[in-house]
Amino acid sequence: MSASSIPVVMYHHVLPMGGGLAVTPEIFEDHMAALQRNGWKTLSGNEFLHLLQSGNIPSKTALLTFDDGFADNYVYAYPILKQYGMKALLFAATSFIKDADINRGNFVPLPHKEAWELAFSERRSEVMCTWNELREMEESGVFDIQAHGHSHNIPQLINEKRHSDIKEDLSIGKRMLEEMLSKEVLHLAWPKGKYDDKTIEIATGLGFKALYTTIRGYNTQSNLKMLNRLPAKNKKGRWLVNKIKIYSSVHLSKLYLALRISS
Repeated sequence: MSASSIPVVMYHHVLPMGGGLAVTPEIFEDHMAALQRNGWKTLSGNEFLHLLQSGNIPSKTALLTFDDGFADNYVYAYPILKQYGMKALLFAATSFIKDADINRGNFVPLPHKEAWELAFSERRSEVMCTWNELREMEESGVFDIQAHGHSHNIPQLINEKRHSDIKEDLSIGKRMLEEMLSKEVLHLAWPKGKYDDKTIEIATGLGFKALYTTIRGYNTQSNLKMLNRLPAKNKKGRWLVNKIKIYSSVHLSKLYLALRISS
């Protein structure tokens, strides 16, 4: 196994008020500026897969990811990523994505809990990206849109052992993204980080090549079916660079996580 790893960072929201699962636009820009200043390259999904599968991992490469498909990703994160020449994956839960015509000049940012409540209503497009926005971001080469299931209900289906429904949910999400965005979808982030051996088997059977958890750790060819991610915090770019330096090494990752557990 290579001693090198590709750190994967997990974001959900970029919001002016910050808060749980959110970084502010100012902090997010500081993250991107710090990556650029320190010579880090961010990857598309295909680049990430190629490097991990080849085992030839260059230094200072990282993958940025966003879960769920919230509209604040389009309003705040997208222009900052574009400004700094960075790339990211966006894992979209397709049941919340509609063909709505929304004026984002009137965008009202909401914290995570309130945004999810609205997402489950007829007003979901006020807080979730639309298909046109996903297309724009995909075509720009800034955001690589990938899968997050259809209903975001995988955890409940796992608890109830409804594996045929899980297969249908993942199939619908993958197919919708491929049809609406005219692309092959190979990456899946588990909603709420919930999965088991059977769901991994289902996902790989559907053609997914990279499966993402919410667990911290290193990433090499050996864990493509259980990729680890570092949750982003609303802290300065120096914090992010220091953390991904650790997670770019298998040995440092193991040592750091062992020290965290023992402390």
